Amino acid sequence: MAPVKRLLLLAPCLVLTPVLVLGTGGVVSAAAAAPSPGLGGSSPTPVDVSSDAAQGLIDRALFQSLQFLFRQPPKKAPTMEVANLKTIPPFIQRWQNAIVRRDVAAAIQAGQDYEAAWQAVEVYINHRSLPLYTDLEVDTQFKIDDGLKQPQPDWRTLMDLAQHLRQGFDAALGFIAVQPPLSPLFDDLVPLRGVRAQLLISNEALAAGNVAKAKTFYGKFKVGYTPSVAGLISLRSATAAQEVQAASDALAAKFNANGTAAELTPLLATLLNRLGFGVNLLNAAARAADLHKTTVTDADKAALTQLNKVALDLKQGTAAAGDTSPGSPFGAVQPALEAKTRFVNTAATLRTALVAYVNAAPAQKEAAKKTALEAVALGQQTLVGQFWTDPALQAFLNGLPT
Repeated sequence: MAPVKRLLLLAPCLVLTPVLVLGTGGVVSAAAAAPSPGLGGSSPTPVDVSSDAAQGLIDRALFQSLQFLFRQPPKKAPTMEVANLKTIPPFIQRWQNAIVRRDVAAAIQAGQDYEAAWQAVEVYINHRSLPLYTDLEVDTQFKIDDGLKQPQPDWRTLMDLAQHLRQGFDAALGFIAVQPPLSPLFDDLVPLRGVRAQLLISNEALAAGNVAKAKTFYGKFKVGYTPSVAGLISLRSATAAQEVQAASDALAAKFNANGTAAELTPLLATLLNRLGFGVNLLNAAARAADLHKTTVTDADKAALTQLNKVALDLKQGTAAAGDTSPGSPFGAVQPALEAKTRFVNTAATLRTALVAYVNAAPAQKEAAKKTALEAVALGQQTLVGQFWTDPALQAFLNGLPT
């Protein structure tokens, strides 16, 4: 089904309660975004109210008594979110310039460069407004990509789409600049998503049989995957961080041995899978964070205890392992997870993994168990990920039965 074009009106001064949220995390609200470029009203006529001239609309005494009405509200301090998003317009400009020149090769490369940069930061917009995200990515970016693949590109349409992308992104920046800040955990997602973007390009290159390009972008991943970036994963799962490193080392060895695309592809898939799990842990913590909440509650601890029972049954292979009935540990923790569904649908992820474990063939049981245990870990991050570095929380978790 072709994407439906959406008309997005973002009004920063209007705040409406979100009316729909999908499990993938995007908030869909009636005021989902900023005014579509070119649709806003005309700017007000500037008036100099400080003049003593006779033709002034307001005399000095009246102006001084009402001066508070004319003061501009203080500008919000720039956030890391805005700073990260401001790295994108230059990539849009280069893409637009290549399209204006009708240079197919340059436009395709510029589109790939834009995608790598966008991959790092799109989570901000996806979380704030799913309609805006869809307009920028599905209805605009993807259409440009598809148009450039045509034997005879429709340059006029492509130029219009590129202009829409530029104006839409500028409108999104204006909208976000006046919104309440998100959890700082979103900022931690950016470098992780950024290095993953390099691997996605490497994967595309392998699919096309271009091993040299795949190796180049794997090299970019290695440069970006610094100890501090790796630490964002190890903070939440030492095992996940170790698996990422092991997968990366295996891929590097095969590149160094001049492996073929067929040999490299499964190794890269493993690396993407393990890195993806690390990203998902932080993603769950970021999306489910409640900035009004200051500490872990007793209700959180009760939910964590039930999650631990789910994990114990899986590890011990008990008859209750994978049980999703209302009276099961999963049934007990399900309401707490579903309360976060408007931001991240961990409840469905865990249920699906548990059902898959129950139905898995004997040869697939261990893999299904690992997937289910990782879904439990995502549940932990959903419930209390924003407090993960709190020593009291870690002491509580370490005190649960193993």
